[in-house]
Amino acid sequence: MTKNQTPKKLTLKIDGQHITADRFLKAVSSFVGLINDVSETVTQERSAFRWIVTVESGSAIVHFRPEPHRAQVEFLPLSMKAIDDGLAMLEKRAERPRYWSDTALRKAKDLSDVLDVSEGALDHVSVSADHRQREITRKVSAHVDALIGAEYKSLGTIEGRLRTVTEAGGVHFVIQDPVTHNSVRCNIGEDDVEKYLAAFRKRVAVYGEIRYRKDGEPVSIAVHDFRVLRESHELPTADAVKGILAT
Repeated sequence: MTKNQTPKKLTLKIDGQHITADRFLKAVSSFVGLINDVSETVTQERSAFRWIVTVESGSAIVHFRPEPHRAQVEFLPLSMKAIDDGLAMLEKRAERPRYWSDTALRKAKDLSDVLDVSEGALDHVSVSADHRQREITRKVSAHVDALIGAEYKSLGTIEGRLRTVTEAGGVHFVIQDPVTHNSVRCNIGEDDVEKYLAAFRKRVAVYGEIRYRKDGEPVSIAVHDFRVLRESHELPTADAVKGILAT
């Protein structure tokens, strides 16, 4: 592949003597989440590309060929390069690659964590951009932990806009900080899902045990209490507050 040539596909290869269905599905799911998130960050468009999948017969080799969906085709080279360069960087050192959000880093860690070297059960994972192969080892997991691994816990409240409610990877929802745009995972009980669905896209305050990473950024919260906040246009104006104080 020449310096200016854009890879036409990404290939995920999994090798081992005893690859379970769960580990195979986790590897594919993690990789799909990673490439989608990096592409969305590059293009600032959700579902930026469609990834057309083909699986080599009799193997655990999966090819992902991108097609423009909501993003322009001009973004493809930068997106593919960001994915390829990011994986190479995380294999070498604990440094955040350009265009990689916390979500993308966690997906890379999940991909690394599918490895099971006991008796060669699943001892090899790699990603290729056309013919350039990147090995994915446990170093990736360790480097991600060094970047965003939770370091301490405390009780507290997080405010933000409720963006997602899902059962994937455990029942939880995600809120987004309006200033930093950082997303925080909020773990909930299965019986409470309907309550949170009703608050979709609304401003909320969540109280519970917060896990923080090294730089003080919240990673997740085990929800104890929850309430919907009023929107900014529903709050009293400065003149109204001044009138109340005057009385």
